[in-house]
Amino acid sequence: CKQIHVPLQSGSTSLLKAMKRGYSKENFINRCEKIRTLCPEATISTDVIVGFPGESEADFEDTMDVLERVRFEQMFSFKYSPRPHTEAAEFDDQIDNSVAGERLTRLQARHTEILDEIMDAQLGAVHKVYFDELKPNGRVSGRSDDGKLFFVEGSEELLGKIVDVKVTKTSRGALDGVLV
Repeated sequence: CKQIHVPLQSGSTSLLKAMKRGYSKENFINRCEKIRTLCPEATISTDVIVGFPGESEADFEDTMDVLERVRFEQMFSFKYSPRPHTEAAEFDDQIDNSVAGERLTRLQARHTEILDEIMDAQLGAVHKVYFDELKPNGRVSGRSDDGKLFFVEGSEELLGKIVDVKVTKTSRGALDGVLV
């Protein structure tokens, strides 16, 4: 499978240390660059938390910088919320919920733009797709080995098969194509 999940949490080395993560911003970026070097067609997904206690605007900008440099194909992003009986819940420098919400909105908006660019670059590309669902509108859906969702015109004959598909239309969440 060419889909790899690498949790970031934050792009700020100081926050990563406070979170007790075993890596820095540069370690994380280097790891992702190595993945892309070894498997250029791999998609990388991640987890990001904004508003962790003590997160400054500069810390948040470090997270945005990692987003720009790695260009994740999928991102699970959340506002920090205190969990009972954790060290972070006891930190004095909790971030205002409205600040965390605004940062999350900015992060997700930029990721959406990056995702649109990534998907648009797929136009004309050919992928091997495993089809597993017949839709009521005469289309069949499936996923490529890098996790992209595809739709083609077809019938139940395609179910359970891996077929080459050429991308003819892109959208944020899926790719349309034709069998080749």
